[in-house]
Amino acid sequence: MIVAIGTIMYSTVTYFRHERWQEYQMVIGNIESSSQQVVEISLANYTWTMNNAVLRDNLVRWQSDLRKAYPGFGISLGYLLPNGSQQAYGLNITYIQGLASQWNNPTSYSAANVTLSLNLTSVGLTGYKFIASAFLGVILNATYDGNDLVIFIAVEKEDATPVTNLNKNSFSINNESLANIKSTLTHFYEMDNGVLRIIYRIVILNYPKPSNVLVAVVDSRKITVVANSTVT
Repeated sequence: MIVAIGTIMYSTVTYFRHERWQEYQMVIGNIESSSQQVVEISLANYTWTMNNAVLRDNLVRWQSDLRKAYPGFGISLGYLLPNGSQQAYGLNITYIQGLASQWNNPTSYSAANVTLSLNLTSVGLTGYKFIASAFLGVILNATYDGNDLVIFIAVEKEDATPVTNLNKNSFSINNESLANIKSTLTHFYEMDNGVLRIIYRIVILNYPKPSNVLVAVVDSRKITVVANSTVT
């Protein structure tokens, strides 16, 4: 009988520890995904305001919110914002407080990056590190076909993932929404040096011939990029 009771108690403790660790894993996963959202929101805000302090300020608030959201877990979240040039997404990106943009070029982008370190003292977890980043990049080409302006624009986000859910409201041409211009918008896929890209083809009918075309792209996260290209 004593042996049987001991076996039951051991099983109960093991089950409790397993369930408790699953809870911690869920908390860690929630913190990672929510931190990613903080970075995306901050990059979107940055592309509208060009405020280089917005990511840092949002992370400070996020640190405080986490402690309130998970009382008793002993949560401590640290962050390291890159400053200076780094190779990322096949580009040389210069970050200022974790934020960067290169606009008004045929290849343009907006980017954010932060390294986070997480401690959960209630479970003895210290020094758990992960990276949260956001990116929106475009490659722009423009040409004429008769009287029509034809624009080809490749749009991608983190990990060279094509952005597939853009519509006319996502684009502005020379500061005018594509939705208000007599135009067509289609897309196709193309392999470029082993990278799969989605190419949006915009045709603007009977458009006066400019020497340059300015295209702004806003994705579903409200992150903006502005590219500029000579019309050939």
